[in-house]
This record gives sequence, structure tokens and C-alpha cells, in this order.
Amino acid sequence: MENYNLLVTYHPNRAGLAEREIRQRVEDAGGDVDELVSSCINGVMCVRVSDDAKRIVSNIRDEFREDPGVLTHTYHWIPVDRWVRATVEDMTEAARELAEGIDENERWMMHMHKRRHDMSSEELVLALTEPISKGKVDLTRPDKIIAVEVLGGMAGMSLVTREEIIDANRLRQQVGVQMIY
Repeated sequence: MENYNLLVTYHPNRAGLAEREIRQRVEDAGGDVDELVSSCINGVMCVRVSDDAKRIVSNIRDEFREDPGVLTHTYHWIPVDRWVRATVEDMTEAARELAEGIDENERWMMHMHKRRHDMSSEELVLALTEPISKGKVDLTRPDKIIAVEVLGGMAGMSLVTREEIIDANRLRQQVGVQMIY
């Protein structure tokens, strides 16, 4: 998993359509898909793009605002800065290091998707955020987001802005079009 810098979620029954959509959107955004595989979790693709994954996702987000029809088979696009073992200790250390990119006057939040992990999401978020003392927590309008994607024994983590991740249904609501399921 350490080779992948982007995670994309999709409906498990639409893997082929999702793969085509991912390849097309990345290409349209000015990048290349070096590798794309289904993860150990049904409905999650691991992607290695040749360019900066955050820039690619930001470009796709801009394209979506112009034409919401460009994302019909994928849901979440999350760049990954680093992979760590999904232990509380390793994820807490990675979160602390990522938080160094948060300025004292910035607002931040943690965004987590947890799959196949023993701890509850609430317990895990509390453990990972406890050592972070920079900035101010803001769950509605953060400047920075510590994104945590737990996939079984590994966790992909990154520090992103709201413009560097995609939640297709949330964007659909913002532009006034029907959500997909």
C-alpha cells in the first residue's frame, strides 16, 4: 500500500466503471495513473498517480463544479501523504507530525474513515487528536484537515485543505444536483 498516493471509494458493484472514471478524471486533470488496484477493502481503490495527488484532486474538484456529471461512479477522493501501521501509536505519531503543517491561527479537523479496526471511531479520533495543540479545532469550516483512512492493518494519512479532497455527494449538494448512492 505504501506505493499509493490516492484512495478513491466507489460502489463495489461498479468497479469497472469506477476504474474507467478514475483513469479519465486523472488524465483530464493533467496526471497519469501509474498503478490502480482494488484494496483489501471492497469499494476502495488504491491509486498511484505520477503527479501531486493533491493537485490532481483539486483539479478534478474544479472540473466537477463546472460539470457535476464527471463523477458518477466514484464517491471520495483522498490523497495520501504517508502510510503507517494502523496501531494507535503509529497513527498518533503520524498525526502529530502532520499537525506541524497547521499554523497557530488556522482552524483544523480530523476526517476519518475506519474500516476493519477494533477501536471505535470516536476513541480513535480522541487518541489521535489528543497530542495536537496547534490551531483551533473547527468541524464545520477548517483551514486544514488531517485525513485518516484506515484499511485493516494500514492507515493512509495526509494533511489537506478542503479543496484537496472530494466528497462527491457533498459537492452535489453544494451545486444543487441529486446525490448518488
